[in-house]
Amino acid sequence: MDNLQTPVGEPILVIDMGGTNIKFGYSCNGQPLDFRKLFSTDALRTGDPIRALALMVEDVVAETAITPQTIVVAIPGFIDTDGDRILHAANIRSLDGRRLGDELGGRMGCTVLLERDSILALMGETRAGVAQGADHVLGVFFGTGVGAAFMTDGKPFRGSGWALEIGLMPFLAEGPVPEGVRPDCLEAHASGRALQAIAGRHGVPIDSIFLASGHSPLLADDLSRFIRHQAMAVGMAGAMVSPATILLGGGVMDMVGYPRETLIGLIEDHLPLSETGRRFDLRWSRHGWAAVLHGAPAVVTEHRGRASAQSRVIGTVGVSSS
Repeated sequence: MDNLQTPVGEPILVIDMGGTNIKFGYSCNGQPLDFRKLFSTDALRTGDPIRALALMVEDVVAETAITPQTIVVAIPGFIDTDGDRILHAANIRSLDGRRLGDELGGRMGCTVLLERDSILALMGETRAGVAQGADHVLGVFFGTGVGAAFMTDGKPFRGSGWALEIGLMPFLAEGPVPEGVRPDCLEAHASGRALQAIAGRHGVPIDSIFLASGHSPLLADDLSRFIRHQAMAVGMAGAMVSPATILLGGGVMDMVGYPRETLIGLIEDHLPLSETGRRFDLRWSRHGWAAVLHGAPAVVTEHRGRASAQSRVIGTVGVSSS
């Protein structure tokens, strides 16, 4: 951790709020620092989640002796148009309705910016990963939940706020449904939680589930269906935004024995390739969850750009009024 000694520039603390773990890292001068720390997300599910998160931040700051000027938080869910209130986080329901930016920022005495985790990860891969230099990039990420993002002309497409939050996309399919997940949505059939339900049904460890499929025809059938559902998710998202490049990532994709080549073939079947004559440019995430560390500086820059534009508008109104 040599580059933690005396970082020159503005340190950004980045928090990736996963459904299983909360991951911490730093970015400074556009580059990740050599520090990673994980906490269990369960700490946010009892008591006050903002207080629990603040205690984690204090622990990280005490360990690194680096006080951030800005904190960027990757949110796995719906953020309100004010960029502060969490409308719905399917795998961390204790955050629903909380103004995480204001509340955590008030406790820590610094600016806290929120961004959807899929957008932040895709920003990182387009800035410093496998999608660097690409445009019209669709990112689909399969972790505890399912998320997607689309970058065009160097900017994320948001719609009215939460475009491509595909985990809750209506989706009807067979198979075990995870507890607490809507049975008629994509996340119930193509996410890490869906994979956990399959593992429980067959009594196999989740970490080796793809390797175990070679010894159980019934498990192999369930996993084949699971992969088809993931391919359909990518195909549907691709049909909606017409990407030039598709980037795939998330913890499920990195599991031992995950059949990437099978997925590629199925995705080809679900994209309108023959109809459009478009080539199929698929890439795999290079940085994993650390992509959010590369994306965080872009969030800070975007925030300051908006603040500057608002200041100019206010200044113009003031001059006109006088």
